[in-house]
Amino acid sequence: MTEQIHEMRRNLFSERFRVTASVKASGILENLLREHIFCTLWLDDQIQSYNTLLLDIRSESELHIDVPLNFPTQIDAGLQVTVLSRVDGVISGFQSQILRQDESGIVLHYPDAIYQLQRRQLFRVPPTVQDPDEVEIYRQGAMMVSGRMQDISAGGIRIMSRCPKDLPFQPSEILSQLVFKIRDSDPLHMPAVVRFVDNHVAGATGVILGVEFQNPPAADQEKVAQYVQTRDREILRMLGIGLRSSGKQQPSSWGGKIKNWWKS
Repeated sequence: MTEQIHEMRRNLFSERFRVTASVKASGILENLLREHIFCTLWLDDQIQSYNTLLLDIRSESELHIDVPLNFPTQIDAGLQVTVLSRVDGVISGFQSQILRQDESGIVLHYPDAIYQLQRRQLFRVPPTVQDPDEVEIYRQGAMMVSGRMQDISAGGIRIMSRCPKDLPFQPSEILSQLVFKIRDSDPLHMPAVVRFVDNHVAGATGVILGVEFQNPPAADQEKVAQYVQTRDREILRMLGIGLRSSGKQQPSSWGGKIKNWWKS
């Protein structure tokens, strides 16, 4: 299993991402059921993942899911599972326990909580090692500083930079412009403002900057947005989270579900 999967599963199920409104939480599950959205399931931190579908919601007591292809035939009741999917563009998930497995599918305990990554975080993506990542930071009344892009969204960039030799960066500092490239682009020029400044490590000579674009050229912002969307899809494809499956990966009882779907 990749480190990205471990990181996502560690970080998603924390209080900061918990859906606190019960109506919204139940709505996410109902959306999974109604839209027949594929989910990715893991057994108790095992490496192997499985594609499945939510088949039924029994009040707030049980969830019924399809038996995935190549799923173990003998599963102990009480085994913890992790389920992730993508609902309305946002990675969503829950943790639960297997109650039983029968001919109709796998029965899970109704989850205690539903979690969602914030949309802002979902669409903040790192460049690949092949993508350009150098950023030139032009400041008002101070020397230009170079840095490297850590991640990017349609609204801004997180940059690892050397500490300036003249004036230190300050939150709310207006930057004349950032100059950087993204995949297959000419240099982009973006006016910006510093939103936060963090030390990279204690005593280090570098800092992490959170920078927000300010009234960027529309064409350049559109290029950034398209790049972010492309990288988001690449990452989700790599992680295999809630993506539509090929025929070979479809759940074993796929054929038997088609007629029921059209009736729903």
